[in-house]
Amino acid sequence: MKKNNFYSLAHLVIAAIRIHEHTHSGPPTIENICDTLLISLEEGNRLSLKLSEMQIIEALEKPGGARLFIKNHLLIEDIPNQPEINNIQSELDQFKESRKEHINKIKSIQTEQAEKKKKLQEELDQKLKNILKNKK
Repeated sequence: MKKNNFYSLAHLVIAAIRIHEHTHSGPPTIENICDTLLISLEEGNRLSLKLSEMQIIEALEKPGGARLFIKNHLLIEDIPNQPEINNIQSELDQFKESRKEHINKIKSIQTEQAEKKKKLQEELDQKLKNILKNKK
């Protein structure tokens, strides 16, 4: 099973909730799900948040942490069975591209300023030469 497939991960989370309810006679916390699925707490929070937004599970705040309940597991079938797009990587690529554009813009401005400075220096040199010629 592919780890980056949200459809499969949603099924695994639902299965982990059911297993925990069966073995412990109560709803699991996000930490319990993460331990069962061997995933990080951050990934577990991300999955539970997405599944909550989709009305597949419900997270209720109770003393000792949020407890997860299955709300409508049939909605999992609405999830496309394809790999998730790595949004972080695409945003990082966009940032790198905008950074390159910014650096190129700065370089072009610096080049323009250097040319203006060179022209100004040439004009001042010419004026100084003219002044020195006129004094002789």
